[in-house]
Amino acid sequence: MQDSQTLISNFISKCKEHSLSVTPQRLAIYKSLINDKSHPNPECVYNSIKSDFPTISLATVYKTLETFEKVGIISVVTPLHETVRYDAEMDHHHHVVCVRCKKVIDIIDPELDKIQIPQNVLSNNKLLDYSIQFNVICTDCRAA
Repeated sequence: MQDSQTLISNFISKCKEHSLSVTPQRLAIYKSLINDKSHPNPECVYNSIKSDFPTISLATVYKTLETFEKVGIISVVTPLHETVRYDAEMDHHHHVVCVRCKKVIDIIDPELDKIQIPQNVLSNNKLLDYSIQFNVICTDCRAA
């Protein structure tokens, strides 16, 4: 995983590459994502920045996140839940997802990256990427 300064540098470069202005609001939304490893939904991102940007709307946060995803700055994580979740970690990784509390945790494991992709997936498709998702009941939920 990259440090936050590298991530912000890459963010600025990616914005420029796609003719997106690096506004204070966009930067705040991105920083909120890189500082929140819970894979927040748009409402959480909005709540984390609204004190610094009281005039920003939830709709603006949604639109900004959708734009970031469209140009490859962030990715969408929607693990069997009713709301979209976002991930600023763009290096290849996998997820552990609690099916009860909806917690999403990044997992980086080089062994998982060595998985053999089934031939029937490769034969008629162009593989872009893959990630493995482990659906669990987390320790906190098991203890409750």
